[in-house]
Amino acid sequence: MADLTSPPAKRLSLPRWFDARFAAGVLLVLVSVVAGARVVTAADHYDRVWVAKRALAVGQQLTADDFQVGRARLYGSSQHYLSADSTSPAGYVVVRPVGAGEMVPLAAVSSRGVPAERRLVSVPVGPGHYPADLARGDVVDVYVTPKSRGGGDAEPTRLVLADASVADRDGGSRGFAAGTSVVGIVLSVPADAVVSLVAAAQGGSIDVVRVPPGVAAAHPPAGVTETRSESLP
Repeated sequence: MADLTSPPAKRLSLPRWFDARFAAGVLLVLVSVVAGARVVTAADHYDRVWVAKRALAVGQQLTADDFQVGRARLYGSSQHYLSADSTSPAGYVVVRPVGAGEMVPLAAVSSRGVPAERRLVSVPVGPGHYPADLARGDVVDVYVTPKSRGGGDAEPTRLVLADASVADRDGGSRGFAAGTSVVGIVLSVPADAVVSLVAAAQGGSIDVVRVPPGVAAAHPPAGVTETRSESLP
């Protein structure tokens, strides 16, 4: 009787197309993980910028006490602001008003001193004719009420200058409080407005009217969000 022989066993093998699809799937998963990690990292990225501790007026020379380091998500707008990773802006001169807590725009300061087209003029203002909490860096409109001459009719109150920046008060005070005497408010004004402003101060009583911050301040470039402050290193 002849011996029965079994045919050799064949191993099951996966088709080649399965290997290719499996490798492609793994690659897609890895790519997705890496891309997701980068998105999360970018969303949590903050740029270090200089932030004004207090309102900065045009013509003011910056000191280390005027600013601090802050962090903000700028989303590609970092070129518009002073980076805290670069040289300190101490010694620079403000050429555009900057509000308290605002990131310092690159265009708001200059290393060349007070622009030639602006001048600092002190005008006398009586009590009750300026906001009690008027502060350096505020933007104001200046009105004059001319003095009555002889028996003629008094001239009406008129606007002398719009959007002037408060630089300081005579004596170097950083703030203002209601007083009982005339004070000198230093304004940063265009050079061609000096004569009319001085003439108005000599010819009548001055009223200083603050312009609301939302009207006077420039808006930051689109894409700038959330700012955090931190102490100076």
